[in-house]
Amino acid sequence: PARRQRLPAPNPSIPMPSTRPTPAIAALIILLALPACAPRYPGRRVATSGRDTGDCLARPCRTIGYAVRQAKAGDTVSVDSGTYREAVTVAKRLTLVGHHATVDAAGQSSPANGFFIRGAGAAGTSVSGFTVRNAGLEGIFLLRTSNVTIEHDTVVGNDAYGTSNPLCTRHQSDCGEAIHLQTVTGSSVRANEVRGNLGGVLLTDEDGPTHDNVIADNAVIDNAKDCGVTLASHWLDTTSRRPAGPEIAGVYKNTVVHNTVSGSGGVGIGIFASGPGAASWGNVVEGNTVTRSVMSGLAIHSHTPAQNVDGNILRNNVLADNGIDVENPEDKGPTGISLFSAAVPIRGTVITGNRISRQRLGIVAVRADSIPNLASNPMDSTVAQRTVLLHPGSGKTSH
Repeated sequence: PARRQRLPAPNPSIPMPSTRPTPAIAALIILLALPACAPRYPGRRVATSGRDTGDCLARPCRTIGYAVRQAKAGDTVSVDSGTYREAVTVAKRLTLVGHHATVDAAGQSSPANGFFIRGAGAAGTSVSGFTVRNAGLEGIFLLRTSNVTIEHDTVVGNDAYGTSNPLCTRHQSDCGEAIHLQTVTGSSVRANEVRGNLGGVLLTDEDGPTHDNVIADNAVIDNAKDCGVTLASHWLDTTSRRPAGPEIAGVYKNTVVHNTVSGSGGVGIGIFASGPGAASWGNVVEGNTVTRSVMSGLAIHSHTPAQNVDGNILRNNVLADNGIDVENPEDKGPTGISLFSAAVPIRGTVITGNRISRQRLGIVAVRADSIPNLASNPMDSTVAQRTVLLHPGSGKTSH
């Protein structure tokens, strides 16, 4: 057997190291121990097992709406998994995080939405990680606010009222859709699944400008009664005889990028002006994949005098298996891209790099002035006719 080594006796003249940790090490030990004692999620907490009492900090509350009322601007509201049968109004800056949480708004009327984010006080709000379903109107509605983030949500089966409801009489063709930004700036709708609603994502300007928003990386699928993504100016001015300026109204300088849009009941992605004064200009639609729309894949429409749909960019999109734009009388498609104005010329449109296949017509444009580089849009052999350009009144038709 190995011999046990004898250790030398301690020398009393040499101080022994202390076994007590230094203050810095002690603080580190405490910090490392904290996560095991901390709440599972930060901020005010909501759980189906909770109770709507207190401040939702020491123990969870039962409803999201109660927690929102207790929260202060800048707080986080974390919602545990489960189904919450309510409609949630947010009028202060909050971060709402769902952890496999579902907001079921069936039967709710005040508001008739899953989430209603309204007013300047709600600027900077974020909603993520929720499933939102069964709202009578929009699943998520943003009104007169800014810098809001809607991301990683599933918005499914909303718009239950349909277009015949009195709340939809003003704009029956754009009755809210699943996610609606009305008079909203600088906001982001990103990486959401928007499926099985009346329509997909809608931007409008009834109360003032809607601009510099980003609609990106969403799956907008089988919204079978209306368009997939709609940028529609609803501003109405019958007295000035000119389109709204950017300080007054308009849907402009928004970016729709890298979305998958399929199975829409109208146009896949549309830029529209409704009545006199409407303005939908300077928007960018880029890098999207648009398939199986009932109408054309992409469209720009102007219907009356005193409108502005100029300077929009349609670039590097993939379009296939879309239908006929029934609002364009010259569309004998099915068609990839359709531009139509009934009165004023559409100027400054950029259409480049779009890949079009399995369409009868590639691009149909009526009253669209000077669209350069149309040959830069690759079309395969399934496209019978690349372009149809008509300029009524000038006697000019080109193919």
